Amino acid sequence: MRRLIPQRFAHHRAVRAAERDERGAASVIVAVLLVVLMGFGALAVDVGAMYAEKAQLQNGADASALAIANDCGKGSCGSYNATGSALANSNSNDNSSGIASITFPTTTSVRVETNTRQAGSGVNSFSLFFARVMGFDTTDIRAVAEARWGAPTKATTLPWTISKCVFEKYLTPSQLAELNSTGDFTGNPTPTHILLRYDENTPDYPGCPPQNGYAEGGFGWLDRDTGCSANIDIANSEIGNDPGNDFPSECNGILATLLMEPVLIPVFSTATGNGQHATYALVGFLAFKVTGYKFGGGPSLTNLDSAAPSCTGNCRGIQGYFTRYVSLAEGLALGGSGTPNYGGSGVALTQ
Repeated sequence: MRRLIPQRFAHHRAVRAAERDERGAASVIVAVLLVVLMGFGALAVDVGAMYAEKAQLQNGADASALAIANDCGKGSCGSYNATGSALANSNSNDNSSGIASITFPTTTSVRVETNTRQAGSGVNSFSLFFARVMGFDTTDIRAVAEARWGAPTKATTLPWTISKCVFEKYLTPSQLAELNSTGDFTGNPTPTHILLRYDENTPDYPGCPPQNGYAEGGFGWLDRDTGCSANIDIANSEIGNDPGNDFPSECNGILATLLMEPVLIPVFSTATGNGQHATYALVGFLAFKVTGYKFGGGPSLTNLDSAAPSCTGNCRGIQGYFTRYVSLAEGLALGGSGTPNYGGSGVALTQ
């Protein structure tokens, strides 16, 4: 005789069996999802490492392009492959990056492409770790930067200008001929320490207009825009400062920095009017290394260079020499091949 199971017990047994089946199915789903999540996490680690490597390569490309453009702007691109390699490596955490190519798209621009390189082995690839389970052992990572150099057409500079005629006296005959024919010259100007006076007794420079071309009462100081600086655009004429013989009081704070490095100074071709109404026609920017100055009668405005002609009595002037100088300052607008280059150049990243 078959034993009958009460209905309520049969129901409980069926429920327990269903629960066991559900728990088993859930375990399988959790296991599968865990594998997927671990895979995504592993890929995230590799992708994060790739982004970090890309950032280092980009820093190396930017630094290399700027450094090569800086050398080219001084007149010689030099050993640009060595320059690029050194800066690409120094911007990498493992001190190892490759230079895929260095090219010159134009006569005044350089393009640098860097690629990842494994330290020690010299292999041009980036090793992956977790992605290997998907069949990806390595990848190629690259970065590109372009920079250009050239004569500025706009710059924020010391509010003072120098005659083009005076500057040309410190070029060799071949440099002057080259400047007149191409708008640029090779080499450096003659590094003779000179005195550029801007007072009312400024002597005439042989072969140049009276008072070195300065307008009467203009004396070389330009109207300022902010502090001791002028926003110069050579497409526009600049107004002289009245009275031009006096040192602008706003410039007192820059005296300690004047002797540190060359400065870009606007160069004028002609001047008209006088005093407050003096107008200077600008043609470009030159580079001048200030080695001394006498901006007033007191010692606080005087720091003379004994290697340059003396400046005594009512003399007001700046001592130094013409040179080549490349500025990385922001805000420079670089002209094309038709912009005359008087030794002052700018460099900027374009990509």
